[in-house]
Amino acid sequence: MDRAASRLVSLFLGMLLLATQGSAGAASGDEPPRFEVAAPVTGAPLTFVVYGDTRFSRREQVVNAPARRALVRRIARENPAAILIGGDLVYEGTDPDDYATYESETLEWAKQKIPVFPALGNHEFTGCTRGEAAPCLENWWKAFGALALRPYRWYSVSLGPTLLALILDSDSPLRPGSEQREWLERQLTHADPRVRFILIALHYPPVRDPFYPRMKDEREIERYLSKHAATLRPQVVVVGSHVHNYERYFRDGVTYLVSGGGGAQPVPAARMFGELSKLTTSVNFHYLRFTLEADRLTGTMVRFDAEDRSGNPWSEPDRFEIRARSSAPAASR
Repeated sequence: MDRAASRLVSLFLGMLLLATQGSAGAASGDEPPRFEVAAPVTGAPLTFVVYGDTRFSRREQVVNAPARRALVRRIARENPAAILIGGDLVYEGTDPDDYATYESETLEWAKQKIPVFPALGNHEFTGCTRGEAAPCLENWWKAFGALALRPYRWYSVSLGPTLLALILDSDSPLRPGSEQREWLERQLTHADPRVRFILIALHYPPVRDPFYPRMKDEREIERYLSKHAATLRPQVVVVGSHVHNYERYFRDGVTYLVSGGGGAQPVPAARMFGELSKLTTSVNFHYLRFTLEADRLTGTMVRFDAEDRSGNPWSEPDRFEIRARSSAPAASR
């Protein structure tokens, strides 16, 4: 796609997103935005998709592009109420062509008016020098111009009245006292009383196979939730990416997931230390389908087998259920 065509695609996507994504006013002028995705008017369950590490790029050597495109097409068939992408949307954050690849390969999402809510990952900053992220952020903000995120790097999304998604930036501080941490704690402790589930999406997973080194401050999320999750009214689930595989854990009342199978070159997972899915496959291109219905949030790992020759490469090898609290936690009664 040439640059003129890319600009037309960007304009088209922006118009569609503006027509379909409502943004609720922030509590004050200096607060990150809150977006609203309405629940189905029919009363049917609300379905949304979460996954990461898509690496939209023409650099075929850094991604399995056929797997990436297959996942995009399958998600379009799901026609979810929203898509949350946990970072590494592109391979090189300084390259507008990577964002143009994202726009061209996801045109079907735009045609179906499916809102997309991205988190920042490390590859969104690839190509920018340390301490000078402005060119990379500008490309990200432009790609999602209809969301009007500038100058923010984290924000929230209401998925119906009972689920709040908090989209974090793993590359910004999350330690106590930091701007993002204080915002996060306010969202968790002052959520609307109707909210029964809070989903935290970020790039670096707070809980994952310990063979892989930790990055930045993501461990701070686990520390905070280990201490406070039991006193929160909503149930919490955390979805990270970065590790190009799938993992599931349960720690101190919180479900932690790794969903980094969006197309990036796969990495193995040892599946020890309390990993719950017990998958036997080492390569797991996938996305997570969440279904929200009354007091139940159901997650399903939808896997694509890039080596399948049977004609049916799709399976759902892991499924889990999270129940809302039946009453307020003791500390908040």
